[in-house]
Amino acid sequence: MLNILIFAVIVTSIVIISARYKKMDSAQQRKSLWRLGTGIFLGLLIVLVVTGRMHWIGAAIGALLPFLRVGFNLLMQALPLWLKHKQEKPQEQTTPPPSSGAMNLVEAQEILGLTGDLNKGEITQEMVQDAHRRLIQKLHPDRGGNDYLAAKINQARDLLINKLSAK
Repeated sequence: MLNILIFAVIVTSIVIISARYKKMDSAQQRKSLWRLGTGIFLGLLIVLVVTGRMHWIGAAIGALLPFLRVGFNLLMQALPLWLKHKQEKPQEQTTPPPSSGAMNLVEAQEILGLTGDLNKGEITQEMVQDAHRRLIQKLHPDRGGNDYLAAKINQARDLLINKLSAK
């Protein structure tokens, strides 16, 4: 009895789908055939997983196959943009002109973000080293910074360490 019911549902579905299919124009027919094929494929994968005839990872990979068409189209649209970007020459980093003369203590403290009076002992060598380490990790040329900023940070550290060592 159950087999007859399943057969009747399948036949009825085919009749309804074919009636709708005949009323569509060719573009809609192609689109609906693609959807129908995808639906049947995914349904078959689900049945195979549920019955234990297919591993669920294989079904997941199989379920992604219909989306390869869309992915391929997107890739073809993005390819010219990628090639254009690849052909562009990278912009060279321009370093700002050197400052007018030697760095003073106030400028060195501002660069390292230190506040306090150097002469009163409010700034220690450890504070200078910590501030230098924190900044150079962010602004080192190997991490996206530039040579000019790294040189300024190193110069500020050296100036403050020399001043603190001279005390």
